[in-house]
Amino acid sequence: MKRWLTRILIGAVVLAVGGWFLGQGLMRSWTAKPPPLPTDVSIMQLKPELRGGKTWLGQSWLAHREGLLVLRLKGTPFAMGYASGVLLTDQMHTLENEFLDMIHGYVPQDWKIKLLQSYVIFRNRKLSAYVPEAYRAQIYGTILGCPDGHPELGDYYNRLLNYHAAHDISYMMIDNPLISKAGCTAFGAWGDATAGGHLITGRNFDWEAADVFSRDRVVILCEPDDGIPFISLAWAGMAGVVSGMNRAGLSVTINGAPSSLPGETATPVAMVARDVLQKAHNLDETLKLLREAKVFVSTLWLIGSRADGKFLVVEKTPDVTNVRPPDGDFIVSANHFQTDPLKDDQRNLRYLEEATSRPRFERLTELLTNASGKISPTLAAEFLRDRKLPGGKFAGNGHRATLNALIATHATVMDLTDGIFWAAAPPHQLGRFVAFDVNDFDHELPERGIAADAMLASSEYEQAEQARRCLHEGWQALKKKEGPVALASAERAETLNPGFYQNAALRGRALRALGRNDEAAAAFQTALNEHPSFRSEQQEFEVLLKQAQGAK
Repeated sequence: MKRWLTRILIGAVVLAVGGWFLGQGLMRSWTAKPPPLPTDVSIMQLKPELRGGKTWLGQSWLAHREGLLVLRLKGTPFAMGYASGVLLTDQMHTLENEFLDMIHGYVPQDWKIKLLQSYVIFRNRKLSAYVPEAYRAQIYGTILGCPDGHPELGDYYNRLLNYHAAHDISYMMIDNPLISKAGCTAFGAWGDATAGGHLITGRNFDWEAADVFSRDRVVILCEPDDGIPFISLAWAGMAGVVSGMNRAGLSVTINGAPSSLPGETATPVAMVARDVLQKAHNLDETLKLLREAKVFVSTLWLIGSRADGKFLVVEKTPDVTNVRPPDGDFIVSANHFQTDPLKDDQRNLRYLEEATSRPRFERLTELLTNASGKISPTLAAEFLRDRKLPGGKFAGNGHRATLNALIATHATVMDLTDGIFWAAAPPHQLGRFVAFDVNDFDHELPERGIAADAMLASSEYEQAEQARRCLHEGWQALKKKEGPVALASAERAETLNPGFYQNAALRGRALRALGRNDEAAAAFQTALNEHPSFRSEQQEFEVLLKQAQGAK
């Protein structure tokens, strides 16, 4: 018997060790290998130098301008990446630290984090094959310029490469409440719709991630040795683009759209957008690149071209690339499809029914229509900051069905006619829109800046933030069965941000917990009257109202 048990134990150990080695071997095979070092790596011998208010490394420099970090990258892909890593080391470390904290907030168990990490590495094991070598060289240069802050998380190059697909991975889960409650909105206007016939575009990027993505946004001028120079608003260590404009007068902004989990990985949309800005001069060249691109997530592309004198929207999925042309002198893009057959897809219909894409689309269309003939960069910023529902009704700050729900990671305005790119300083789209000349990036343009939202000068923004914290504290109190604390939090939130339906919803739940059903029913009715953002919330309040009424 002892010999039998010994054999079982030895067999189990052999299997465990063999399984571990097999797992390690698989992880190594799934891990992307960096491209070879270029012939010229002389930039790695240079040290940063402070000159004229800028920190230089080779031909690249970092500076601050009117509350924003400003980075100019010039040279080979590797040199641009290395300079980016060196000049933005602190920002890269802070960004990754806070991003990981956010992930741990959603998935607190370490074993689940490791499982998720392994799954992402497996799913994206072919990612490197879909990223052009020049961009991989830039990413490789970045990691050599910035020391690895988390070596315990595995291969640094593979990690940063996968971070470039974070937007795609998040929008694969657009039906997830954490994603569906966000919503990017953009527009393009030209001709008779704008002042002087200029081509004007504006966008809110409402990707809800860690606060650092909003706080440490970076305006980047990329001047590659091979390609068209372009400006983008991005983050430390990012080689891709989500909002940008090139010197040929072409603009690109990308919005997430209802998507499903793909069978395999492909090119991150931020890398496709980078390719467009670096290579395309007009709409025809852009459409050719988009049709050829293999992506693994559905995206809406708002493309503008000075050469063509207009904007259009491209609705792209892993299988279909459709063009939605304008039917006037402006076009709006939110997060839903409008071309055949995508508009009738069940996922798109469900998203329209549940989420906030339709009211945001309607409100922006309303604003553009009412301002026709007068649309300017300043008006564009006002549109992006609008906090009202369709029809002009104000339903409290932070309402997700508004253009400005106080969640934007960043916001941009562009004048393709003049070649001016405006980037909003934090918080969200409320800070000053700082102007940059795509043809003369060194030249500062304070006179062309757009003033910060009046909400910042008053106490309204701080009160809205306090109200948000009160709601969070109230929900935590309810979980602890502390009804009086939750009720006080709801009443405080209503004082700070009156008319917001979530205040009434929290009040109703707190009153139910205290057995005050008549008052709870009235609170749930108020919440319903104050226009809930999502269909699921409306249905939930209707059920709670009936329960409170039935408990009288």
